[in-house]
Amino acid sequence: MTAKFQIQNLIEQSQTRTVHRVRGSDGTILRLTRILLEEDDREHLKRSQNLRGALAELKALRHSSLTEVLDCGLDEKGIPWVMSRWEKGKLVSEIKIEEQEIQTVSKHANQLLNDFGRMAGVVNFETAEIFFSGESPESCVFQIDYFRWFSDIAAGISPGTNYDAKEQVRQLLASLAIKQLKFPKKKEETNPIPFVDERSPALRIHEPVGEPWFGRLLIWLCLIGALVAIGWLTVEGMGRVRENPRAVDWKVGERP
Repeated sequence: MTAKFQIQNLIEQSQTRTVHRVRGSDGTILRLTRILLEEDDREHLKRSQNLRGALAELKALRHSSLTEVLDCGLDEKGIPWVMSRWEKGKLVSEIKIEEQEIQTVSKHANQLLNDFGRMAGVVNFETAEIFFSGESPESCVFQIDYFRWFSDIAAGISPGTNYDAKEQVRQLLASLAIKQLKFPKKKEETNPIPFVDERSPALRIHEPVGEPWFGRLLIWLCLIGALVAIGWLTVEGMGRVRENPRAVDWKVGERP
């Protein structure tokens, strides 16, 4: 690892990597990325005969649309690390996307495809990894996918060969086009609008005329009253029968 530097702060931590902002001995701001491979992959990486060549190739990888790698290697635990230049600017995922931004990203992405060929599979074409350098969105730089690079070396294959870079660029530009078309969400109404029947007047005319609720209530009250009266008369009549002594031996067909 680069001999002298000072870690300033941790800016990212995920399942695949940690990223620190560091200051070099000359005061330069740098980016330190540690790749969190599984233990078996780290063992395979340490024993790989291609490791030394892969590290040299990564340090020598240069392109105007790529972040520059300054140094790389393995630490005492076999964890890969990469020291790269700190990019000043804003991520594509953090800014409003217009046609100019899409054209800029498309231009630089296609340059990488043309110049690297199959090797372009090592480039990370996600919006969260692409920087617009400077104040104006006229230039952008991409990051190498270091996790992909070292994982492929540990697996014994050439970095990036299992990835379709052209398809990744197509998906990138499609996602930017979708983001450009997105409209801001409307704020929810704090004062709800009173209900308005927006149906066609023709539909309302042909609806059956409903009975007034008061009339229906009156009918129900009358029915309930009638049932109560019938029940009361029945109970009263049965009481009189029980009170009449002559009704003890009374039979059907006989007059009391």
